[in-house]
Amino acid sequence: MTIHYFDALAGAGKTRALARYADRCARRGLKVLIVQPTQHLIDKTLSDELLPLDPTYPCRAIHGGTVLRGASPVGAIVAHFRDAEPGQGEVLLITHAALMRAPYLHKKGDWHLTMDEVPQVDVFEDLPLPDTGHLFLPHLDFLPEGPVYGRLDPFIADRATIEEVA
Repeated sequence: MTIHYFDALAGAGKTRALARYADRCARRGLKVLIVQPTQHLIDKTLSDELLPLDPTYPCRAIHGGTVLRGASPVGAIVAHFRDAEPGQGEVLLITHAALMRAPYLHKKGDWHLTMDEVPQVDVFEDLPLPDTGHLFLPHLDFLPEGPVYGRLDPFIADRATIEEVA
């Protein structure tokens, strides 16, 4: 296995270079998987970097905003790999979280993996809320605490309500 990395300051054009590389590969009939940290970055890369190159190959993003409501992005990714046309170049964009959650990628050796940004080192895990979540969630606010984490904080006026619900 060979790993190449491209290190540069923010705004130096790493994502643009990645998109141009993916375009060249896909035009030669190769399959390229671009993995990025956020849905927003995926949408910007697709609309601002790849589509202006007038791709002659399939170019698709799969994330929570591109699948039907209630459908699983990971399921759509697994299906895409399973149904990918052999020998046809293409570019697929997914999130870091979706890649880490994918249980299986059919013929993954046919794909060139490109990671835009270093993935987080810890494993994301969903924690299902109890059926009573609707009683207390309206009284909480999500406060971002950096690029990865957030904190649930009660509205000051609703502290008594939360204590009453508890």
